[in-house]
Amino acid sequence: MTFLSFVRNKAFWMMDIMKGSPVKQAYSDIKKIDKMDSENLFIKEYQEQAWVKLKEQACRTTKAYAKYAGCSFDQFPMITKQDIRQTPDDFLSFDFEKEELVQMSTSGSTGTPFVCYQNGEKKRRVNAEIIYYSEKVGYKLGENLSYIRTIVNQNKKSGLKQFMQNQTMIQCSLLGDSGVKKLLEEIEKISRKGTVTLLGYGSTYTAMKEYFLKHEIKKLGNCKVGGILSGSDMLFDETREVISSVFGNVQVISRYSNEENGVLGQDEGINNVFTINEANYIVEIVDENGKPVPNGTLGRIVVTDLFNYAMPMIRYDTGDIGAIKIFDINGRKKKCIYQFSGRRVDQIFDAEGNVLSPHAVTNAMWDFSDIVQFQLIQSGEGTYTLKLNVDENFKREKELIRTLNSVLGEKAKINIDRVKEIPVLASGKRRYLVNEWKKC
Repeated sequence: MTFLSFVRNKAFWMMDIMKGSPVKQAYSDIKKIDKMDSENLFIKEYQEQAWVKLKEQACRTTKAYAKYAGCSFDQFPMITKQDIRQTPDDFLSFDFEKEELVQMSTSGSTGTPFVCYQNGEKKRRVNAEIIYYSEKVGYKLGENLSYIRTIVNQNKKSGLKQFMQNQTMIQCSLLGDSGVKKLLEEIEKISRKGTVTLLGYGSTYTAMKEYFLKHEIKKLGNCKVGGILSGSDMLFDETREVISSVFGNVQVISRYSNEENGVLGQDEGINNVFTINEANYIVEIVDENGKPVPNGTLGRIVVTDLFNYAMPMIRYDTGDIGAIKIFDINGRKKKCIYQFSGRRVDQIFDAEGNVLSPHAVTNAMWDFSDIVQFQLIQSGEGTYTLKLNVDENFKREKELIRTLNSVLGEKAKINIDRVKEIPVLASGKRRYLVNEWKKC
């Protein structure tokens, strides 16, 4: 750790102490529970106490939950993104002013952009999650954490904030040879100042892997990478092995997380089998009728966020498919086998023929939370159809086309087709990107 990283580490914890140590307490909770067997009675009692507080807050201060005050946990209804999107104010607690809350926007990885809110305590618990789970891949608070992602207005950070937090935002919209080469040059540049931990999309690491194999790159000696974290989409075993080797046999870990909640789990011991963050969430697996299924059985992943008091998310259907099993690895831990196959994404190209990160499109949709569903179809070279499920009063088509042209290229021809519904796959997911052209 460099001297400046050391100073940042001490300054962060000193500021936390001055605020009553909320991040340190949340960090301690996560660490303590993560090291326990999932069958430990302490975890059950801890979750029950957190649930009682959340239930009281939700029923007392929100319209959506007011009538469930006398109900048990399993009597609460399951909710979806669409439920919240239709009546967001019903889910907002009147204990908070919206201006004092942290707005979280999701890019719509299933074709449905979404906005929710978090109170300060919840946001600090997310900070603690990121610190704890990143440490498992070798990260030390104060060192550089580089986010490789498609950067839009909603996830931008000022240069000053990046400097203070020692975080770097690295743009990764294009995943062809030139895009990956530029990305690697940026990582090398950042790592000259000290060890870097990378956090990016599985699809980005797959593009890196293909670049390394194509150019027969065995080692990147000039990049000081301490660890690699993957999220959002599938991290394939071959990708994990290749990038670990090229970056110096560093640890590569996959994380199950989302913008609206936080870090739900992280793999450890078995690739893409995620140890659940039981300190902050209750995770259920249910069938199509909302009934719990036996351990090991696939179903819908439903999450209760125990610490978001501003917009309580009780029995929230994530839209993901998975199963829960108890594994005897580092203790008897409850793990989620998440079916990434539920998020099928075609590879598409911009108007110049460059491979696009799938997140370049979805992140561009962040400004359009009034879109119910979308699906972008590439039908030819530089030719696209955007299917939109929107209210009849939606008047932002020209603005939307301008936004997509900034991603796909000014020469891109985009036709908008309004539809009432976009079909789902057998998994319950929607394909939000479709390539009917298949570039040779």
